[in-house]
Amino acid sequence: MSTIDPQLMHAFRSKMKNPRHFHNVCKILCRQRREDLKQYGRCCSMIDELSHCLGVPISREQRDRHAKWLMNCNVDPRNRQHRHDMWGLVTGR
Repeated sequence: MSTIDPQLMHAFRSKMKNPRHFHNVCKILCRQRREDLKQYGRCCSMIDELSHCLGVPISREQRDRHAKWLMNCNVDPRNRQHRHDMWGLVTGR
C-alpha cells in the first residue's frame, strides 16, 4: 500500500487551513464521489486540481503514489462522517 509524503502533506495542510483556499478546496473535494475516487485517472485529476488551486507543485511520482493511497482509502466525500475523518487527516488530528 502506498503512503503519504509527509513534506507534501504538510504543504497541502498549511495551504488548506488558509481561509482563502478553504472554500475552493471544499468545492473540489465535494464534487467527487466514491466511484470517482476508486478510479486512478480521476484521483490523479483531483490531485492535480488541488495542486493547482493551492499552488503546491507535485511531481508525477508523488501524484501517482497519493492517487494509489487515496484509492485504497475507500472514502466517500459526500458522506458527512467520511468528510469529517478526512478533514482530521488534513488538519493532522
